[in-house]
Amino acid sequence: MPKNPAEKKPVVLKPPSVHPKNKLNALTGNEWLFFTKSVLRTSYPHVLGHKLRREQGGNKPPQLMQHIIEFFTKPGQSVLDPFAGVGGTLLGASLCGRKATGIEINPRWIDIYRRVCEQEGIEGQETLVGDCLAVLPELAAAGRTFDFIATDPPYSIALEKTMCDGVYDIQHRKTDFDRYSDDAADFRNLATFAEFYDAIERAFALTYPLLHEGGYLAVIIRDSYQGGRYIPATYHIAERIERGGYILKGMKVWYATGARVRPYGYPNVYVPNIVHQNIAIFRKGEPAKHAKQREKKAGNQEGV
Repeated sequence: MPKNPAEKKPVVLKPPSVHPKNKLNALTGNEWLFFTKSVLRTSYPHVLGHKLRREQGGNKPPQLMQHIIEFFTKPGQSVLDPFAGVGGTLLGASLCGRKATGIEINPRWIDIYRRVCEQEGIEGQETLVGDCLAVLPELAAAGRTFDFIATDPPYSIALEKTMCDGVYDIQHRKTDFDRYSDDAADFRNLATFAEFYDAIERAFALTYPLLHEGGYLAVIIRDSYQGGRYIPATYHIAERIERGGYILKGMKVWYATGARVRPYGYPNVYVPNIVHQNIAIFRKGEPAKHAKQREKKAGNQEGV
């Protein structure tokens, strides 16, 4: 019997796959493209020991860190966090099957991380208690290297709370952002912004030899507002990190849905509610093969 020309063959959709030339991660093309958007809006549930981790005001959602780690590594690769806090990066690495090492100056935060692991039945990652300025050279001397570095460092020295003194207590601020520890070596406890940015520069310069050539560094930074002036911490910190050899490759604006706003300045002057944070992406040089290709291409263009 002749086939009915009106009949159409069913469309068979192939499952998404990882490009054979993808050496960076294990994501499909659509997953790759989604990550490259310059704005990331999230609404993560409060899980994985959130009640414990929230004791540190600047803790980051493990799901956010998982999202970042999955783009810049393949399963089984290694991640370093020189400002580990209560372990958001370490937990994120565990969620996606990566190995991680965290350095933290405050033993209280490491203790909380370990309690979270015990509570959630998660195998703990490697933790090193100490000043990263001292620990990072020790890792380099031991020949340690990592595939990716992801961290959430202090954003500034401890600032006076000029707008959180009870006037807007309807917002129920529950964390103390003034000071994370009493250790004099804690970057938050430095006396001036100049000292703080110098310390940030030294710390990230020390991470440079620990990262594989062509590897990436992701740094979460929040700007601030103090003394009637906007402080672009992202710009200042990024500039200092580049001095250590890294190349700034891009910036993602991260907004956690539901961030509270307060009527600063109302009804007289403009004062921003800083509800976003920036994820600055850096790279360590570039593979020699790509560098040669770029030089050859540049040479060809000059000869045209």
